[in-house]
Amino acid sequence: MTVRLIAAAWLLCAGLVAGPATSFAQVAAPPAPVTAPPSQPTPPTQQQAAPPANAGAPAVAAPAAQAVPQVNTAEITKRANQAVGLDIDATVKSWNKSLDRIEEGLRGEKLRYAELNAFREDLEKARGQVKGFWDKLQPRLNELKAQVDRLGPPPVAGQPPEPDQAALNRAELNYHFGIFQAAQKSVDAGFFRIEQLVNTIQDVRRKNFTNNLLQPVPGVFSLDTWRNVPVNTINATGRLTGLIEDWWKGVKDQDELFRFAIEAALLWLVLTIVRLRGVSRIRRWTEAGEPPFWKRASSAAGVILLRCAPVVLPPIFLYYSADAAQAFPERIGWLFYFAIRSVIVIFAVNALITTVVSPGQRQWRLIPASDDAARRICFLVLTLAVVYGVSNLIYMATRLVQAPFSLTVVSSFPASLLFAWLVIAIMRTPLNAAGTEDLPSLSWLKVLKLPILLLTLAVIVSALGGYLALSRFIAQQLLVTGTILALVYLLLLWVDGFAQSMGDENTSAGGWLEGTLGLDERRRQQLSVPTSLLLKFGVLVCAVPLIMLQWGYAWPDIIDWYRQVFFGFHIGSTQVSIAAIVASIIVFVLGYFAAQLFQGWLDTQILKPAGLSGGVRDSIRTGVGYIGVFVAALAAFSYAGFNLSNLAIVAGAFSVGIGFGLQSVVSNFVSGLILLAERPIKVGDLVVVGGEEGYVRKISVRSTEIETFDRAHVLIPNSFFITEKVKNWTLRNNTGRVTISVGVAYGCDPRAVKTILLKAAKDHPNVMISPEPFVDFEEFGADTLNFKLYAFIYNLKESTATRTDLRIAILDAFNAAGIVIPSRQTEISVRDMDWLKTAVTQYMSQAGGSHLSGNGSAKAPPSKGHDDL
Repeated sequence: MTVRLIAAAWLLCAGLVAGPATSFAQVAAPPAPVTAPPSQPTPPTQQQAAPPANAGAPAVAAPAAQAVPQVNTAEITKRANQAVGLDIDATVKSWNKSLDRIEEGLRGEKLRYAELNAFREDLEKARGQVKGFWDKLQPRLNELKAQVDRLGPPPVAGQPPEPDQAALNRAELNYHFGIFQAAQKSVDAGFFRIEQLVNTIQDVRRKNFTNNLLQPVPGVFSLDTWRNVPVNTINATGRLTGLIEDWWKGVKDQDELFRFAIEAALLWLVLTIVRLRGVSRIRRWTEAGEPPFWKRASSAAGVILLRCAPVVLPPIFLYYSADAAQAFPERIGWLFYFAIRSVIVIFAVNALITTVVSPGQRQWRLIPASDDAARRICFLVLTLAVVYGVSNLIYMATRLVQAPFSLTVVSSFPASLLFAWLVIAIMRTPLNAAGTEDLPSLSWLKVLKLPILLLTLAVIVSALGGYLALSRFIAQQLLVTGTILALVYLLLLWVDGFAQSMGDENTSAGGWLEGTLGLDERRRQQLSVPTSLLLKFGVLVCAVPLIMLQWGYAWPDIIDWYRQVFFGFHIGSTQVSIAAIVASIIVFVLGYFAAQLFQGWLDTQILKPAGLSGGVRDSIRTGVGYIGVFVAALAAFSYAGFNLSNLAIVAGAFSVGIGFGLQSVVSNFVSGLILLAERPIKVGDLVVVGGEEGYVRKISVRSTEIETFDRAHVLIPNSFFITEKVKNWTLRNNTGRVTISVGVAYGCDPRAVKTILLKAAKDHPNVMISPEPFVDFEEFGADTLNFKLYAFIYNLKESTATRTDLRIAILDAFNAAGIVIPSRQTEISVRDMDWLKTAVTQYMSQAGGSHLSGNGSAKAPPSKGHDDL
């Protein structure tokens, strides 16, 4: 807004400097240069002397030795009009004239709702004209700006003058560009005026709306008002009957309306049959027990639509068909419109509440409530809808037949009090929800209970105070807005049920995802999360306009706000578009899933038939996934309008972040890319790194997952595999060498031992023939002759089993050949036996004479009747 004000002020100043203007061409376009003698050249105008980059700066004077060439302004203006395909001056005057007319009309007093809507529609038409003009103007304006930039500034004083033809081309180009610059400023000014007029209409509508609501009605408690009710009711009924009879007599073709009525009746019959069969089909459950909640929620939306269709579509069909064939008079049209509206409200509320509480079918209930509570709530809500619909129809009928105002008071006052009583009765109904643990909790209703009770109290107070319009408005919001919110809540439950069904292969959605796309349960559950969020976002976006309509907003205003929110609004000098952001997210998600699908196709159709190993296939598949994510991100940024040339700035900022704390993250990421490119390790390799030994199970962006022999999963940063020492047993192939150490007793034939060891190795199927196994007579040990068997095996992953088999075979062969594997024995030699005998004799003699007590004193042992040994 500030930019547009500055642009308008600049244009006004330019017009004052240039002189009085009598047309758009005289104000918008730069004036024609004045021809002067060569000795006294006239400085060119700003548009002729300086490129657009210096707009608003002082004009740069041409060299004193060169005169300003004269240009054909009429011819240039004609070419400018031909470039955009319309008369620029006439187009700008046209929309300014429309805006002047609307602005003059908004100065009137007591503007009605229809007049404000007409002005709002005219503003939308003017906005479309300005937008269409700008769409044609912008490409040509950008081309001219690029030409002026390429031409460069004119020579200044002290430089050689440019050729006359070049000077003429420069003057014509600047004049042409000046026309489009002025047109751009007119576009900005037009958009600014439109926004101002829209705000004025909203202010007027808000003022009228407030005045109508806050206007008290006299005579609510007057005896005369209630005494004349019978007479006024009879008179109003007669006028309404006469109004309908006069319309019916004036119908040109009554048979045609009868045909429409019969068609509506047939439509009702067909939809009723569809409802009966459709509801039973949707709510079919053949498994044991009650249906799960996701089944109840997913079927609720379809049940509501089927129940509403027979009582909503036929009246609408009859109304619009009859009005299209023979237009209704204004009062008859309003009467039928409000009658159909009341019918729709009553039956829509009935379908909603009967589906949610299911008074006769407990297994399909969506809220935790007992059977008695469900029946009571259903009856009270339906009665509430009937009171609202009938009172609203009576109110409009009394206004159409111009009935005495006492009838309006009599119909509105009791209806408001009855409405409030029904709401309080609904809120005080105990749910007694026993045995409904599988249903969602309604604890959020406790938060809404106080606001609802306050609004109900406001209905009562405003009705007793005589503010019947305010009372009716609050009651309408409680019912209609509450119904919309209940429907939104039900749709959100349906979305949750649909998302849960995606993970179940027995449902339609889950079966299709598994059968068509080949997604397993984990992938389906991952897909259900963004799907649920997207559907919920769509439900909320569609619900907000319906709620705003109930609170007095008009469709053009709502559409305009949505267009600004979703298709671009400015924050400072930056344009933000939620639609572009959402679309870019969708593009990224679609690109990501496309990359995943391409990965699967590449693996199953190309890599696997080509006979590539699992590690090679995994590396290629992972690399393709990274490339797909990168391409999807670039496409999303481009779709959102992000200038990819700005990535240099982002990269600079990112490098600063790396310097402060992201070194390890980036190092691991780059190391992961190197691992995928050079493939020093691959999935399935047996490696030793960082003190851990195991099989490589997964190579991700940041780390590599290793499964050790005890089934522990260790995550090792990728940088370890680049900077540290890594032992890869299976880098080139799966072959390896095993070693069996064995010792035999002295006296055994070493040649026989060697023969047995070689035979055991050659007989094993996992031992390679070439290179052949061999035996090393290692050393003479202290107790044994030590041998080592070296054997190369085909599959190193089976080394443990191979060692076990070889040891068993060797032991069996040694036993058969009588070769002994000695066990280590320890002998103790006592050198001074005489000293030991003397010590034992002394101890036994002391033990035979006395026993030591616990404190070291000697005591005589008790007599046992035999000699101590």
